[in-house]
Amino acid sequence: MKMQNSIGVVNKVFANRIVIEVPDTTKINNNFLGDIYICDGINTIVTIHKSKEYKFIYQLSSLYEMEKPFDNNDEISKFSGKAFFEAVPLGEIYEGKFEFGLSMFPMIGSDVFLTINHDINLIFQPENSDFCISLGYLATQNSFSPRISIDKFLTHHTSILGNTGSGKSTTVRKLLNEVNYAATQVGVNINNANFVVFDVHGEYGNISNSVSNKVDVIEELSIPLDTLTVDDWVNLVQPSSAVQYPILLNGLRWTNLIENTADLHSWIKVYCALELYDNIQTEPVSKRTKIMGLLRDINNTNISTVLAHYNPQYANFQGSHENAFKETLKEYIKEKSSFEYEDCKEQISLLLESAEYSITKLKNLEIGMDMTFLVEESKGNSQVRSYCSTLMTRISNLIATYSKSIFDDDSTKISNFCNMIDFNKGFTILNFSSMDDSDLLFFSGYLLRFVFKKQKEKRTADGEKKLFHFIFDEAHKYISEKDEENIKSTKIFEQIAKEGRKFGVFMILASQRPGEISKTVLSQCNNFILHRIRNNVDLDQMRKSIPYLNDSQLTRISFLRTGSALLVGEAFSIPMEIIIDGKEYGEVTKSYLPSEIWSQ
Repeated sequence: MKMQNSIGVVNKVFANRIVIEVPDTTKINNNFLGDIYICDGINTIVTIHKSKEYKFIYQLSSLYEMEKPFDNNDEISKFSGKAFFEAVPLGEIYEGKFEFGLSMFPMIGSDVFLTINHDINLIFQPENSDFCISLGYLATQNSFSPRISIDKFLTHHTSILGNTGSGKSTTVRKLLNEVNYAATQVGVNINNANFVVFDVHGEYGNISNSVSNKVDVIEELSIPLDTLTVDDWVNLVQPSSAVQYPILLNGLRWTNLIENTADLHSWIKVYCALELYDNIQTEPVSKRTKIMGLLRDINNTNISTVLAHYNPQYANFQGSHENAFKETLKEYIKEKSSFEYEDCKEQISLLLESAEYSITKLKNLEIGMDMTFLVEESKGNSQVRSYCSTLMTRISNLIATYSKSIFDDDSTKISNFCNMIDFNKGFTILNFSSMDDSDLLFFSGYLLRFVFKKQKEKRTADGEKKLFHFIFDEAHKYISEKDEENIKSTKIFEQIAKEGRKFGVFMILASQRPGEISKTVLSQCNNFILHRIRNNVDLDQMRKSIPYLNDSQLTRISFLRTGSALLVGEAFSIPMEIIIDGKEYGEVTKSYLPSEIWSQ
């Protein structure tokens, strides 16, 4: 570029910015080799030449004006206004190649130019420009659409953040459709891709059925209960850490034992009744009522006979009937368990140690939990039921809500689930719009854990290579920081965030509340598409979690227009503000207008 096209000279140099003195703002715009170059202020990219082959690339971050005297030696000299532009470093062009970041810095007095189109292309066009997507055009150059390499973008975790109404969901829909279009253009089979979309509001059904499998989770799928892990049960029931968590674990173990061991339930009840009678000091009548309740359903003539001598008025036995009662219960325990009564305590501990956490019928969990309470009460823990009342309420609600939906025994729904996890289409759209927020964590964690385990096994066995990209809509609702009261297991998300890349499992988080997302997960994201965010808590979290942002860019995020986004991260050659070209994808979540609704 000719020297007379310089917009100004470098006035100050700092490691994180330079100050450019602009002598005449009316002469900034120019024509070079038939192209018109216009300075659009903030975000405009400028060039400083070190040599013919070496150029520094900066981006304008602020503009201001200051007064300067015509003659510094004359105290009564008149003053003139001088414009100053501040710019932040982007990178350098050396021998026709752009590299992000600076290894050297310009000198004071160096001429500054608007960056020519050839260099703009070097900055924004990836080396392999065939397999790319375009989300929109530069905010300062609406004639230029940066190309984003799919290979770079989809080999890192990504966050798409923005307040409601800022264009976040439109960006996700644009992204999915652009990937599908790019695959068609270069002739690759998009059905070899595995995008799994957790659709919380039913917004992502616009992808062609030929490349997508759309599933209503509640209506069409059923998960085999015996495949659930402890973390899955924790996310389903959400016990408190102090008392409820160990009780839940024992409840699962007892359920597993009851489902796989004949007569276990009956002899345990008899054992607990005898323990209550012998060892627990409490009000006699209430003790009798509890023991009678435990033994009433035991189908044994001898037990029924001795219970007839259990005095209802005084809650005791007369004469030899007490010994007969005890011996009868001990004989029953020996008959059904093959253990002596005195050995039962140790044997029960061994049984629990050998038991697994898997169960086959949801309704059996209540029986297993009741067994856990009985054993605890036989040890003197009389308050255990009251401590776990909220836990049992959640379990009862779980049984009532999902026994005929996601935990149904229906073979067709189980078959649908097995077919779904084959992921034979490029996009699997899971509709969660009818599922409670508290259960989103369970299903997303369950599916992510299943895929991650499968990917690790394939890598170990050197089997078929696959990539999975999980898109979590409204991620803050389930991939959140741990609740202080109830346990919520986000371990699998944090594990994927740290280890998923080497096993081909990636996450794309879409959220309007980054401050509520797990800090571990957010910190492992390397690509960010940032729409307008104004909440100070969210902005502070982004400042801590996103190393690519400087203060001026963070401030700018609060004032972005709807549809505008700041792109920063490994997939983008430089931080760039673009306007998402997504009009055709933006009507799904459009708000109803009172002026339209009220006039009907």
